[in-house]
Amino acid sequence: MINKYLNYVSQKKSQIIIFILFNLCGLAFILLPYGIVWNMLDLNLSYTSADVFKSFYQMGENGRYINLYSTLILDTIYPILYTSLILGAYVKLFKNNNLILFIPTTAFLLDLTENINIAYMNINYLDLNETQVMLGSMVTSIKWLTITTMILVLVFGYLKKK
Repeated sequence: MINKYLNYVSQKKSQIIIFILFNLCGLAFILLPYGIVWNMLDLNLSYTSADVFKSFYQMGENGRYINLYSTLILDTIYPILYTSLILGAYVKLFKNNNLILFIPTTAFLLDLTENINIAYMNINYLDLNETQVMLGSMVTSIKWLTITTMILVLVFGYLKKK
């Protein structure tokens, strides 16, 4: 089943469709009201409790409500798309190295963990504790380091193939 999925996402047609959906999903984030895109915690490398309160305060109550659902729905679709896109490229570039697929899979799992934490912080926005924020920030930082590694490996694989 995993091999079927990897074969599917590595096909040129699938890569084009996933790329288009990925960009449409990004556009949907940009079009969210209440300045949500400018206050998304997961776009930061790290954040503090003050950053969390400022972000959620600036969104307002309606913005936090929309942010909660966009985090759980749209921001779950987004990592599925970028992970599928990268896995497809990795399958083509690193045919004999399945271990390398661990990098985008890890980024995906970290992104989902981050989304759950941000949703939790959103719901408990007035009762947050420093530990919750610190753990969330740490997951976000590790996610960004993993995504950076994932992109560098992609560029390296592409350059090596050329």
